[in-house]
Amino acid sequence: MAADTVDAAIVGAGILGLAHAYALARRGRSVVVFERSSQAAGASVRNFGMIWPIGQPAGRMHDMALGSRAAWVELLTAARLPYFPTGSLHLAYRADEAAVAREFCLVIRASG
Repeated sequence: MAADTVDAAIVGAGILGLAHAYALARRGRSVVVFERSSQAAGASVRNFGMIWPIGQPAGRMHDMALGSRAAWVELLTAARLPYFPTGSLHLAYRADEAAVAREFCLVIRASG
């Protein structure tokens, strides 16, 4: 392979861009990532560290979310980056928010 060719070019070094680059590289593809900023900015910075498989409907989507979480835990472990698999705390400030949280708990319990 010539030095100036790759199998895939990824535009954006946010969490999705890096996830795609990582997945392709694991499959043996050569990848280049292009990023316009010299430091982290945007949605990936605002949402960093949130590997939550919650809010997905039971079945295929929830299974996919769990698989995604497992892939990120594997990557974090391989890179020796810290993570805390301790869950999350959700606060409800209003009655409608509390109702959504209660409904979510009922759905999760019913789906196992």
